[in-house]
Amino acid sequence: MQRYFIPNGTSSLSKNDQHHIKHVMRMKSHDHVIICNEACYISEVIIADEVTFKHIKALPKIHKRHVVLVQGLPKHPKIETTIKYATMAGVDKIILLPMKYSVVKDLPSDQKQLRYHMISKEAAELSHRDDIPEIKFVSKLEDITLFNKTYLFDELSKHMIQDDTHDPVMIIIGPEGGIHQDERDYLTSKGALSTSLGPLIYASEIAGVLAIQTLMTFL
Repeated sequence: MQRYFIPNGTSSLSKNDQHHIKHVMRMKSHDHVIICNEACYISEVIIADEVTFKHIKALPKIHKRHVVLVQGLPKHPKIETTIKYATMAGVDKIILLPMKYSVVKDLPSDQKQLRYHMISKEAAELSHRDDIPEIKFVSKLEDITLFNKTYLFDELSKHMIQDDTHDPVMIIIGPEGGIHQDERDYLTSKGALSTSLGPLIYASEIAGVLAIQTLMTFL
């Protein structure tokens, strides 16, 4: 069943989603979709000049561990890979920032940020999530408040990740060039635990997704 999200602060479908219902899916009044806005419902659409809906049945909420991914900015196409698959893996928030080894130093334009949000929205629909993760951009590590459980995934670490608790967790992944020693020292001084996904080295754009899957627990 097709899933749609209500934009924050509104009670109606976006113009793009209304177009999708009418002209792409070619739905008719009384067809059923899933509408999500904090909670998800099986809903009946009413097709007129504007597409509206009526909730029929509430769906069970997915309860999962709260996971935040901090990702050092990779090159442009790789950001989209990270956002798409981190969303599908269940991340709650993605924080993107330039790090010392980032090739890309500038934060994305407003247009690119809108595109990233659309990628996340589509991935949330495909994976049948209840919500769309927040995507935030910061200019430096010092702007981030670490969690009590913060893991720095570092190729130099020999400590394999072992954590099957339900506590909120923050994951930090470096860009293509890895973690600079100054960043490593700063993060560990703030309480981040240096850890590893194993003996293999993974590309930056997928390392975060693997870390999320390793740490994700459903309640």
